[in-house]
Amino acid sequence: MSQDEEVRIRSAKTGDAPEIANVHLNSWREAYKGLLPQKFLDQLPLTFKKRMNWWEKVISNPSEFVLQVAEDKAGVIGFACFHAGRDQGMEALAEVEAIYILEKFKGRGIGFSLLSSGLKQMKERGFFEAYCWVLEGNPTIKFYERSGAKFTGQIKHDEISGQKVKELAYRWESLEIGDKL
Repeated sequence: MSQDEEVRIRSAKTGDAPEIANVHLNSWREAYKGLLPQKFLDQLPLTFKKRMNWWEKVISNPSEFVLQVAEDKAGVIGFACFHAGRDQGMEALAEVEAIYILEKFKGRGIGFSLLSSGLKQMKERGFFEAYCWVLEGNPTIKFYERSGAKFTGQIKHDEISGQKVKELAYRWESLEIGDKL
């Protein structure tokens, strides 16, 4: 990220939920085009209030979640959410639940800054490793690999809007990801 871009990474605060929900829905529409049913993606704006309410709950529960936002002068342009692992056998690991950045801001190191900041906070909470689930075919797999995550071989089958999908588990064996990107 160059200095002149004025992008700041910070912890989410009360009042950020509408902007986080906006990034969440729009980045899903951008990132999953061709991977998920278009009708599902087109209807995502209808779930704005539900997403906003969810992010308000996350923001109000900082002991359970680490929620980082990237913002520029216009507002929130990306976010990342972390917490203790929810999957059986992974409860001792930090889970990277989400990293989303609006398409026009990708490729500037913002995702890496969000990931690095969140993993640092999870390390401060006593975690030493982390994992995430990535939709098969998602181009962000390369991002995770460059940051040091490795495919574990674990696959989770799910269904999104009637379409069967595969999610792949990626794991960081260290939360010290340094400046790999």
